[in-house]
Amino acid sequence: MKRIFLCAILSGGLVSVGKNEVMAQSQMNRGAYFLEGISVRHELNPAWMSEKGYVSMPGLGNLSVGTQGTAGIGDFLFVKSNGGLMTFMHEEVDRKAFLNGLPKRVKIGLELNESLLSAGFYAWGGFNTLGLSIKSHANVSVPDQLFRFMKNGVDIPEGSHYSVDNLHLMTVNYAEIALGHARQINEKWTVGVKTKLLVGLARATVKIDHLDIEATPYAWKITPSGAQAYVSAKGLSVPTRGETGHYDSSDYELDANGNRTDKLKPGAGQLISYDDLSFESRKMRPTGVGLAFDGGATFRWNENWTFSAALLDVGFIRWENTVKAGMNHAFEFEGFHEIPIKSEQGGEDPNAIGQQGARVGDDLKQMAKFTKEGEGLKQTTALAATLHWGAEYTLPVYRHLKMGFLSTSRFQGRHSWTEARISANVSPLSWFEASLNYALSNFGSSTGLMLNFHPEGFNFFVAADVPMGKYTPKYWIPINRFSANVNLGINFSFGPKHKP
Repeated sequence: MKRIFLCAILSGGLVSVGKNEVMAQSQMNRGAYFLEGISVRHELNPAWMSEKGYVSMPGLGNLSVGTQGTAGIGDFLFVKSNGGLMTFMHEEVDRKAFLNGLPKRVKIGLELNESLLSAGFYAWGGFNTLGLSIKSHANVSVPDQLFRFMKNGVDIPEGSHYSVDNLHLMTVNYAEIALGHARQINEKWTVGVKTKLLVGLARATVKIDHLDIEATPYAWKITPSGAQAYVSAKGLSVPTRGETGHYDSSDYELDANGNRTDKLKPGAGQLISYDDLSFESRKMRPTGVGLAFDGGATFRWNENWTFSAALLDVGFIRWENTVKAGMNHAFEFEGFHEIPIKSEQGGEDPNAIGQQGARVGDDLKQMAKFTKEGEGLKQTTALAATLHWGAEYTLPVYRHLKMGFLSTSRFQGRHSWTEARISANVSPLSWFEASLNYALSNFGSSTGLMLNFHPEGFNFFVAADVPMGKYTPKYWIPINRFSANVNLGINFSFGPKHKP
């Protein structure tokens, strides 16, 4: 939790603060949308009904890890002349080459969904589902001006000015208990709904509306506005420097000669002491509750065409045990330190990629001077709703091959995105089907493959989406924007096969 909080503070970002804040949700691979033999397909549309009843393998019924970004890892990590890796802050990295390769706004998202237990069965005139899952995600939105400031610093003798707007970061972790019911209304229509009880585990959000930066050869002055941070977690201790007595040299006033005095700067005692953050896992408890709903429908126009739509995660979480922090005063920043090219003799290599990253993190920590403004607060945050709508066409000449189109939209403020996906879905055997698909979104393009095995009494699926674009030859790091996802699941089916 200490690391999560530090990442939130140092990276500078949030979706939005207060009751209008929204959070991203993890889902299964969207290549599964048109594969009828996947037991947990109802995660994408509650109107989809499984072929049979099922019970998932605990912890492995539906495990999904995904990431997406407007920039690739290769935009920030580079290959040295000796073959090693270096961050963009390394002197060997050309400034223009680095900055020209960045998008105007760097957006990165990470998502994890793990189904702890899931089951489905036919009763009461339809298909019923229940599930317990853990969901975790993080989103970052940062303008390229921050990286220009980090890389260039004072690039002209009279000084440089930077204006960094709208930095947002969030990370949210919660548990979900879902109950669903789907039923066939007639030969054409099937509808489904889900009710979800949400249990908040931990979250950290940050927003900085504006940073005005004056960088001169003598001092770097940073004036923040609209900077707020919220952290919610039981067992988390967020002490101030005044409470711990641990101060930095920059917390003390200077005399007329520029020498440090013993007098603290105003407000230094209220600054958060990042090095003293602690989290006691034995005290970890739910720190919020909420409610959400899913709704979906399918329409079978004729024997060849089927249309469907679903709206997911319409709801909220009410968080408790929240710590609030802000940046309300201008301050001087020592600047980002140069990373030497040559390694020192003996000891750990200061140019190792881990050491480079640690130094960048230390500098960012000095730049994020947050003051604790309250604790034990409550705050309500809305979930980010997801809209799916799709069309499926069955080839008359070979009915085991279906073509699909799926549109997905995530409504999430500055982190909103839209994706269009086309797929070829084939089921040559009664116990095997596969989907080959291509997706285009705000995060670039990707191609995916999903394999699904569903013989009698068993269902196993595995899928992967990989980004399309340039990679570094040695490390195969994606240079451009990317979107990737890995998904697998093991479930055990029972009962007769359902026939619509």
